[in-house]
Amino acid sequence: MDAQKEALQRIISTLANKNDEIQNFVDTLNHTLKGVQENSSNILSDLDEEFDSLYSILDEVKESMINSIKQEQARKSQELQTQLSQCNNALENSEELLEFATRSLDIKEPEEFSKAARQIKDRVTMASAFRLSLKPKVSDNMTHLMVDFSQERQMLQTLKFLPVPKAPEIDIVDCLVADNSVTVAWRMPEEDNKIDHYILEYRKTNFDGLPRVKDERCWEIIDNIKGLEYTLSGLKFDSKYMNFRVRACNKAVAGEYSDPVTLETKALNFNLDNSSSHLNLKVEDACVEWDPTGGKGQDSKVKGKENKGSVHVTSLKKHTRSGTPSPKRTSVGSRPPAVRGSRDRFTGESYTVLGDTAIESGQHYWEVKAQKDCKSYSVGVAYKTLGKFDQLGKTNTSWCIHVNNWLQNTFAAKHNNKVKALDVTVPEKIGVFCDFDGGQLSFYDADSKQLLYSFKTKFTQPVLPGFMVWCGGLALSTGMQVPSAVRTLQKSENGMTGSASSLNNVTQKQVCLPIQKDENNWVTYETQPSEYHRLMSKISKNVILALFTLASSAFLLFQLYYYKHYLSAKEGWFPVAESMGFQCLKTENKDPRLDGIDSLSGTEIPLHCICKWATHAIHLVVFHGRSGSYLWHGHLRLKGHIDRKFVPFRKLQFGRYPGAFDRPELQQVTIDGLEVLIPKDPTHFLEEIPHSRFIECRYKEARTFFQQYLDDNTGEAVTFQKSAKELLQLAAKILNKLGVKFWLSSGTCLGWYRQCSIIPYSKDVDLGVFIQDYKYDIILAFQEAGLPLKHKFGKVEDSLELSFQGKDGVKLDIFFFYEETDYMWNGGTQAKTGKKFKYLFPKFTLCWTEFVDMKVHVPCETTEYIEANYGKSWRIPIKTWDWKSSPPNVRPNGIWPISEWDEVIQLY
Repeated sequence: MDAQKEALQRIISTLANKNDEIQNFVDTLNHTLKGVQENSSNILSDLDEEFDSLYSILDEVKESMINSIKQEQARKSQELQTQLSQCNNALENSEELLEFATRSLDIKEPEEFSKAARQIKDRVTMASAFRLSLKPKVSDNMTHLMVDFSQERQMLQTLKFLPVPKAPEIDIVDCLVADNSVTVAWRMPEEDNKIDHYILEYRKTNFDGLPRVKDERCWEIIDNIKGLEYTLSGLKFDSKYMNFRVRACNKAVAGEYSDPVTLETKALNFNLDNSSSHLNLKVEDACVEWDPTGGKGQDSKVKGKENKGSVHVTSLKKHTRSGTPSPKRTSVGSRPPAVRGSRDRFTGESYTVLGDTAIESGQHYWEVKAQKDCKSYSVGVAYKTLGKFDQLGKTNTSWCIHVNNWLQNTFAAKHNNKVKALDVTVPEKIGVFCDFDGGQLSFYDADSKQLLYSFKTKFTQPVLPGFMVWCGGLALSTGMQVPSAVRTLQKSENGMTGSASSLNNVTQKQVCLPIQKDENNWVTYETQPSEYHRLMSKISKNVILALFTLASSAFLLFQLYYYKHYLSAKEGWFPVAESMGFQCLKTENKDPRLDGIDSLSGTEIPLHCICKWATHAIHLVVFHGRSGSYLWHGHLRLKGHIDRKFVPFRKLQFGRYPGAFDRPELQQVTIDGLEVLIPKDPTHFLEEIPHSRFIECRYKEARTFFQQYLDDNTGEAVTFQKSAKELLQLAAKILNKLGVKFWLSSGTCLGWYRQCSIIPYSKDVDLGVFIQDYKYDIILAFQEAGLPLKHKFGKVEDSLELSFQGKDGVKLDIFFFYEETDYMWNGGTQAKTGKKFKYLFPKFTLCWTEFVDMKVHVPCETTEYIEANYGKSWRIPIKTWDWKSSPPNVRPNGIWPISEWDEVIQLY
């Protein structure tokens, strides 16, 4: 009996598991079927739009041909009518003369008869009947206006779907890496006149060969390239190589990627060595500043935080006295100055810091820029053996140029305690060229490439970049290739020392960035536009946008507050329009502002009105104010009774989706004698249009949810929801002020989508931000608003996550999203172990919605976004959740190196 029960239990368990598998497969099939239906609907919509456009072109061509025929008919008719009138007049005069001649035959008196005969002869001579052409001036033939559409008909019959473009082929031979720019050239394997543009993707790497999937940076995208090559300029070569791939796009689809290529972009990268610097210097990566306090304040602060077991926080001066604080200098987790050498590392004027990377071979280049008020600084190189009491240029192991702006202005080259004054203007930025193997150290004006001075020597040891600064600061630029102009001058100088030769002639001929080649293989070049041209371009753009808004005769936009006054069918706008001969079509729908959890509004409001007269139409879009202090317009839905040929609806710019806009300030203008209102900032309004799509909260589904799962109305839940709402509104205000685009993510997004409310047991607020929108002053802005930083995990390049502490124990989590080729992801970090996690999401775009009385972004593809994070059973509330294992989209992503924990795991 027991054995049979166990066997039956196993059978039941097997059947239950199989049922679960089948149910999951059914869900997958339903999801796929829904995707097929939605995608097919979109394709059909696009197809209708293309055919509507084709019909419109045919209508225009037909109208033009009809006008040509009518004009030809009018011209010939006019010619014949004129000739006919002339003939009738001549005939009438001729008949009168004939009658007079006939009567003259009866005259008996010879003298009178002779007189009459002479009159008849004179009149006959002058008669118009004898001067008329009796041939029609025009024929009745109209065959020259006949058409033959047989060829066009054949073309239309051959219409078919666009083929997928083939993968381009990158020409490595034509690719060029020079002057911190990369020109990538490609070709198509065969000619394809359907290609509209190309998409180039690139990313930096330290691995040769084909791109690697793991532990790589995100692909950067350059879209809408019209030619067969593209130049990326102004790059920092902080990696040894760069991967490139390209694909072709027609108006319908993008093709496959080309085989990726890897180009070498090696350059010297180094930072300033904090441990080698004088204690009166503040050093961080590529910046150094003189500090007369000697770092005492910082040392005490660091020591205090170390005693508390906290993370180092370094407070630095502004990079410039009047500018914005450097992002790195205000960031949390900066390298502490406590690791520097002792105070007697340098003495006297030796306020020196060295680079952290030695030069042992090859040619290298970097640039240095001083603050405007810097009193004294030196730039050069030195052996590693530079003594702790030594100054740059005063030993035989260091070479530099020195700038002194204190008391008197001097500019000189220094080596082995010998000084050579330089009779040239001190540039704003100095370029340093070091040819280790050739034994040459040269200094240039980084902008004009004018040679300032050259040392010729033989380096017997590896050298380090060296810098001295007093009363001011220096900013360093590395990861730079040797400029082409510098290489050219080095070849021409070849051994000359102390030269101050100008490179102006060389740069005029050779120092430009190659943009493209013409059919004669001549290279054309492009220089950077001046500030004047950039300003004029911006002004022109604004003027064009303003004129576009003012002069548009095909679209009128009204913000209507009193529907009865403007759109009443009995009085006001409609009767006036109809009395003027317009045909009007009005669409209404339920007012979403009156919808809610408890009831569904049946009140209808006006959304769109279209009035046409002959071939012209006016689209009136009704904007309604929403509780989030923004404007909303509804979807232009064509109900069954509406004539779908009333106007070409697919050409209308508004109405395909509901839309949300910032409430604009309006101004009154006069156009063609009419006073109308337009937005005071038309540029902002026009820029909102492509990103205005709006999604309503799903109150019907929310009511179903609360019928099945009762709402939590306990005091604790109500208090949390109130605090979370206030925290979300404050966070939105801060991010909007910074210009950082964000959206509802994780549990906050689930609460909006599933129950139109904040989940009472979630205990936090979750937001998403694209990593490219990250700004270093986010942390400072939240802290100034009274939201202290709770933790910071990861770094900008990988798995960044911020958490801030709100009131009543509610915290705000901001997850930063990274984009790969086929998906997006955000990271997670376990503080105790340093383990990294990656949460994968399908690619998505952003739409607006209304949540907790404000306009906020959510993913447009919300179902896919929610299912990725919570699975198919997201409709069922789950109160026990492990962020490391519960999400179906979580993946292990390695572990942080212990050496980086101070930077990537910061708890407060």
